[in-house]
Amino acid sequence: MALPDLQEVQTSEYRISYREQGEGDVLFFVHGMGCGSVNWETQYEQFSDRYRAIGWDAPGYGKSSDFDTDLPSVADYAMAMAGFLDALNIEKAHLVGHSYGGIMVTAFHRAFPDRVLSLTLAQPVVGGGVDKPEDRETDIKERLAQVEKMGMSDYAAHHVPRSCAPDAAADVLAKGIKLTAAMPQAGYLRQFRSLKHANIFEWTSKPRIPSMIVSGEHDRTAAQKMVRDIAKEMPGIRHENIADIGHMIYLEYPERFNALLEDLLTEAG
Repeated sequence: MALPDLQEVQTSEYRISYREQGEGDVLFFVHGMGCGSVNWETQYEQFSDRYRAIGWDAPGYGKSSDFDTDLPSVADYAMAMAGFLDALNIEKAHLVGHSYGGIMVTAFHRAFPDRVLSLTLAQPVVGGGVDKPEDRETDIKERLAQVEKMGMSDYAAHHVPRSCAPDAAADVLAKGIKLTAAMPQAGYLRQFRSLKHANIFEWTSKPRIPSMIVSGEHDRTAAQKMVRDIAKEMPGIRHENIADIGHMIYLEYPERFNALLEDLLTEAG
């Protein structure tokens, strides 16, 4: 497998880098705090024979320009997504969001329901907006200090094994560490600040389109109870759990996630 080439497009506010492969209805992959458009290598390969599979680099990731603020809101990300799709002349898309990306696609669906063909929340998190303000600020200070002290390479080596399943294969860990180490530090920390003030429950609604929420058996970031709580606020959403994976759904047995996504896309027609 080979990643599609990195491209860039200018929106009304940002320069956004992205990868795309294939033709057809748009299947838009939205990453969370980890990595970027590079996450979706197996998904480009799997779906590009029937879909125009696109993965963006959110502002501050890849070669994308950054937000002007150090504390972008969920709405800022949703509007950046809309501007990105507009710049590519895309009216509607199937949305897949991982982790914080799950909050972003939920917000986009709430704001622009007519633009969403199907909705997949892959290991979505709630966000720190449900926590006490002082706890949020403590978490932000601690993460900033940790990353700034370690640097992205050492932080990746520390973080990735804790994000994956306990028995994750060595090649999966190595790839996760490589991808994480290459992230722009400033963009990562900016999204972490945003996540600590985000609250997915401000955006959840009953889906009127084919929708799915996916958890991982060993995921400690989007724990199964957290995913169930989100699902309860989205009545009718299909809930699936993938065995033997942690939080890196795009690397740990990706064929299992791809099979679930295939089923949902078939339902969407």
